Amino acid sequence: MYYREFAPGEDAGRLVERYWVLEGAAPGTVQRVVPDGRPELILNLGQPFESLQNGHWETQPGCFLAGQLTGPLLLRAPGVTSILGVRFRPGGAAQLLGVPMQELTDRIVPACDLGLSSLAERATLPDVECALLELERGRADWLVDEAAGLLARSPDVGAVASRLGVSARQLERRFKARVGMSPKYFARIRRFQRVFHAMEDAGGGWVDAAAACGYYDQAHLIRDFRTFAGEPPSHLLAGDDLARHFLSHFSKTQPSGRR
Repeated sequence: MYYREFAPGEDAGRLVERYWVLEGAAPGTVQRVVPDGRPELILNLGQPFESLQNGHWETQPGCFLAGQLTGPLLLRAPGVTSILGVRFRPGGAAQLLGVPMQELTDRIVPACDLGLSSLAERATLPDVECALLELERGRADWLVDEAAGLLARSPDVGAVASRLGVSARQLERRFKARVGMSPKYFARIRRFQRVFHAMEDAGGGWVDAAAACGYYDQAHLIRDFRTFAGEPPSHLLAGDDLARHFLSHFSKTQPSGRR
C-alpha cells in the first residue's frame, strides 16, 4: 500500500493541513479508520471504497466530504483504489463551505450536495487546490483556530477559554459550529492521537506513552481506544489497518513538495 503526503500552497494553507495520496489497498481487506479531529475531502480516482453502515456495505461516492468522525469507520476496497485526499485544518472545511460543521459530523456527504461538484472533475493536486480557493465561502475564526491548536496540546478546556478571554460556554458554541464537535471531545481525540507519536519518539510501549500523554491509568487509555478505534490497543497495534498506518508510520511521514 502506497501513501504519501503533500504540503498545501501558501494561500490554501489557511484551509488545508495536508494533501495525501493512497493507492494499492488490497481488495476485500477490511480497513479501520479512526477519528483525528479533522474533516476530509475524498476524491476517488479509482474504484471507491465501501463503508460499513448499519450492518451493510455501501459504496462511497466518487467525491465527498467526510465530516468529523466521533468513532471508528470500517472500509473495504472492492477493487483497484486510488485516492486523492484533502485533510482540512480543524476549522478549514467550515471556512470552505460556510455552514455549521456539527450538521456534517459522522456523515459522508457527496460533493454535489455541498455545491462542490467542480471538484469531482479535478484529478491533479494543483487543479484541486485551485478549485478549493475558488469555492471558499466562509471566513476564518481566529479564536477557534487558536483554541484548536491549544487543545491539541492540553485537554483543559477551561484554561484554554480563559487564555482566549471567553467563557467555556462561548468557546463550546463557536467550536462546535466551526469544528463539528465540542472542544472537550476534540481534545480527547488529539490526546489519543499523541499516544502513537509518543510511542515512535520514545521507542517504548503504549502504556508508558499513554502516561506521557496525560492518561491517568491503563483503564483510561483503553476506554478511549474502544471509543475511537472500537478495539483495545493490543489489537489495533498488532493489525495492519489504515488506522494504524495513519496514526503511526504515515502520520510521521514528512510532507513532500507539491505534486
